Amino acid sequence: MATPSGVWPSIWQENDIENPHLIYPGDMIWITEGEMRKVTAEEAARLMHGVQAPAAQPELGPDAGDSGSSAPSRAADESAKDDPFAELDSSAPDITRTVQYPGLHRFSYVTEQELGGAASVLGSHDESYWTSQERRTIVSLGEGQAHMGDAYTIFRVRRRVIHPMTGVHMGYFMQILGKAEVVEIHPETSFVKVVAAYAEIEPGDRLIPYSEAPTEFTAKITEAKVAGVIIAQMPYRQYTLEGDLVIIDRGTEHGVSSGSELEVYRAGREVVDPVTLGRVLVPDDVIGQMFVLRASDHTSLALVQSANRTVRVGDHFRNN
Repeated sequence: MATPSGVWPSIWQENDIENPHLIYPGDMIWITEGEMRKVTAEEAARLMHGVQAPAAQPELGPDAGDSGSSAPSRAADESAKDDPFAELDSSAPDITRTVQYPGLHRFSYVTEQELGGAASVLGSHDESYWTSQERRTIVSLGEGQAHMGDAYTIFRVRRRVIHPMTGVHMGYFMQILGKAEVVEIHPETSFVKVVAAYAEIEPGDRLIPYSEAPTEFTAKITEAKVAGVIIAQMPYRQYTLEGDLVIIDRGTEHGVSSGSELEVYRAGREVVDPVTLGRVLVPDDVIGQMFVLRASDHTSLALVQSANRTVRVGDHFRNN
């Protein structure tokens, strides 16, 4: 607030500041016929907009307690502004990391139990052996098993997945062929209309209830200690690299879920030193990173996010 040069002595003499040199540029003083006092920026804003400021509060001594004084909070605010690491102490959650994978609706994996509950494509009354989009097709779903408008995923079993270490049958790779909707129901079978087809559909292909395949996946922290091996790569692939899908031998019963992040490595082992002929342990060799897209009870479908060399069936993984 600018004042004539001859007025300033009366201002500082009547104010509670004994030394006028302690009045700094930017200080705000409220002057009326009845009072003259310093105000805060917030109080000045209220006064300039015609809002009556609250009565001035007397200053409290150092032994008067914290109530009625805003000095500590102002000091804390100033300290936070000056501290470049203040954000590290924030309790706000970290930024969520997501992974985009739009192709999951084309390839997947089913367990033995899931395949056992799948219906079958029986064909049609047409002479054509193959079924394509917009065609009516007969399936093995009768009354009580399906309802008008129900949607199903049509898929083909590509090959069995056998655990490379134990020889146990773990499930099946499947190729997603299309989507069908029930249009007519009969006692033992029904007609479906193929509303989307990614390849030709033939008798013997299978159906499971349709669910929208997600395209975005949120990373999650896996609390449990998880370790296992890669048991399969995509059918007819000679090797697996970044961007490919694999099957691992751990699922929800082991603490794995969609969003779990895993490290792929080739396990170290004992070898014979060719010079000393003694046995020495070589370290693990980290190959890359995987991200779980879909998890079932005992197995999961994972995306190889990074790999510095080819990933093989039998390679190990663990959570970081």
